[in-house]
Amino acid sequence: MTQESQEHLSWLDKPFLASFLQREHRNQVTIDKFSIAPAVAAGNNYMSYLYRVRVEYTVAESDLKVTSLIIKIPITKGVITEMSNDGTDLYDKEPRFYCELLPKINKIFNCEFGPKSYNCPIKNGMILTDLIADGYITCDKYKLLDYSHCKCVISTLAKFHASSVVCFHDNPELIKEIGEEQFFTAENETVSLWLNCCMKSVWKVLCEMEGQEQAANLYYSKIDHVTEIYADLCKPKTDALNVLNHGDLWVNNILFKHSDSGEVKDAKFIDFQTLRWGSPVSDLLYFIWTSANEEVREHRQTELYSLYRQTLNSSLEQLGCLERLSDHELEDQLRAASDFVLLVIGGTLPYMMCDADEVVNTEDLSAEDFKTGKCDEVLAKLFNSRRFKAALPKIMEQFQIWVSSK
Repeated sequence: MTQESQEHLSWLDKPFLASFLQREHRNQVTIDKFSIAPAVAAGNNYMSYLYRVRVEYTVAESDLKVTSLIIKIPITKGVITEMSNDGTDLYDKEPRFYCELLPKINKIFNCEFGPKSYNCPIKNGMILTDLIADGYITCDKYKLLDYSHCKCVISTLAKFHASSVVCFHDNPELIKEIGEEQFFTAENETVSLWLNCCMKSVWKVLCEMEGQEQAANLYYSKIDHVTEIYADLCKPKTDALNVLNHGDLWVNNILFKHSDSGEVKDAKFIDFQTLRWGSPVSDLLYFIWTSANEEVREHRQTELYSLYRQTLNSSLEQLGCLERLSDHELEDQLRAASDFVLLVIGGTLPYMMCDADEVVNTEDLSAEDFKTGKCDEVLAKLFNSRRFKAALPKIMEQFQIWVSSK
C-alpha cells in the first residue's frame, strides 16, 4: 500500500473490517488478511481516490470466505474542489444518493441500477460492493461501445430516469436537493474559467490541423458563451419532462455483465457525484459523444434516441406516471442542446482519452492558475495527446453532419 493510501485509509484495519462484516453476516467474523490496491488507473477518475479492498475471513467456524469492496474517498484540494458553487459541499450528494435514494429507485423497478453502499466512517466517503467481483466488467475506454452495449445502456438509463420521476412525485424535495446543479451555474467563476480554457485549447488544436478551419471557427464562436450554454442545459425545464440525470455517464462509469456467448445481459452505473435534475438529453448526449463508437455515432444515433423515448414512455406508463416524452419534444431538446456537445468534446474527451503518462493531476491546479493562464501550459499535453488529436477530426465531422440534420 502506498503512503497516500495509508493517509486516506488509516481507519481501515482488521477490527473495522470484522465489525463491518459482522453487521452483514450477523455472526462472529475473524479477518485472516486483507489487501488494498488502486481500483482504477491514472486518468480514469479525477474527483476521488478509489481503492479495491480484498478481504479473506471466516464466519464462526465456516470455511474461508473472500469478498471485495470498493472504497471511495473525496480529494481535498485542487481546482475540482474549488468548482463547487457558493461553498456547497460537492461531495455530499453521492453518499446521500446511495443511502437515501438509490434503494427507492431500485425498489420501484425491482432492478439494481448500481452497487450497494455501506456506512463509511470518513465524511463523504463510501464503501461499495465491488461489481467486478459479481461478474461485471468495464469496457475499453479507447475502443468505446458498439451498438449492442449502447442499446443496453440506453434501455437501463430510460428505466433509471423513469424511476426518478416516480421518486420525484413521492418526495420532490429529496430529488431537488440531490439533483441540484453544483458545478455549472452562470455565477460559478471557476467553472467558467475552466470551460473557457478547454474551449480555447481545442480551438488552438483545430487551428493547427489541415482542413479544420470551419470546426476551429465554430469553437471560437462559442468561447465567450460556454458558461451560459452549460448553465442553461443544467437548469430544470419548467414546461417539459425532467429526470434525475447521472451527469457523468461515460464508458468508465458503466459496468456490463455478459452471457457465456458474449452477449450483453445487464448494465449497472457507478460514480453518481454529478447528479442533475433536468432534461434527459443531458445524459443522452453526454453518453453518445463520450462512449459510443464511430459507427454508432455516425449511423445509429437516431435509433438509440427512439429506443430511449419508447423505453422511457413505456416505463412511465408501467409505473403509473402521466408524464410522456414526445418525439417532437425530444428532437427540439436535442437540437437546442447541440452546443452542449461541443463542450463535451472539448471539456471532457481530452481527460478521458489521455494515456497514463499524459494525465494531469487536478490537485496541482487551482482556480488562480486558470486566472493567470498557468493552466494553458499544464493542460496542453491533454489537448495535444495522441489519441485526442487522432480522434478529433472525425468527431467534428460527425458533429457537423449531426447538427446539419437537425
